[in-house]
Amino acid sequence: MPAIRPAAAADLPAIRDLQIASWQRAYRGILPDAFLAAEVPALLAGRWAALPGPHWIVGTAWRDGALAGFVSVDRDRTGGAYVDNLHVAAAAQGRGVGRALMAAAAGQLAREGHRRLWLTVVRENAQARGFYRRLGGREGPVAEELLYGQPVAAIPVMWRDLGLLARSRAAA
Repeated sequence: MPAIRPAAAADLPAIRDLQIASWQRAYRGILPDAFLAAEVPALLAGRWAALPGPHWIVGTAWRDGALAGFVSVDRDRTGGAYVDNLHVAAAAQGRGVGRALMAAAAGQLAREGHRRLWLTVVRENAQARGFYRRLGGREGPVAEELLYGQPVAAIPVMWRDLGLLARSRAAA
């Protein structure tokens, strides 16, 4: 099991680099190569220049001293707490890191009195969609969105039982 802890400012470069690598891997063939190669690093450098505000949860997972994954959740989003990012290093995929991060975030949200959690996933990202279904997420209807100016077909995924999601870590 990975060690889960809140992100610290010192973690930001590793978080940024992990998200860049994850996007470049997951969205190859879905988003333009030039966007992934040139624009994504600059966009995410700005995004992770500082930790987000107090209404955010940013949790990190560590294995052998290296960042294995992270989750960021906006507690103040219309429709419930919103998973803005969940990324797992390629070498750590399939080892329970994503499940542990989602379970930890859900547990914290449930303790704070939140009732549901949601996110959007790009329709063509079959690996992520399968992962969220295995965690009990329920997909909604496809909607067209802009992802940093890039048009994508996005699917909302919702969890209405945060206690059940929090307990899913034990199944990892």
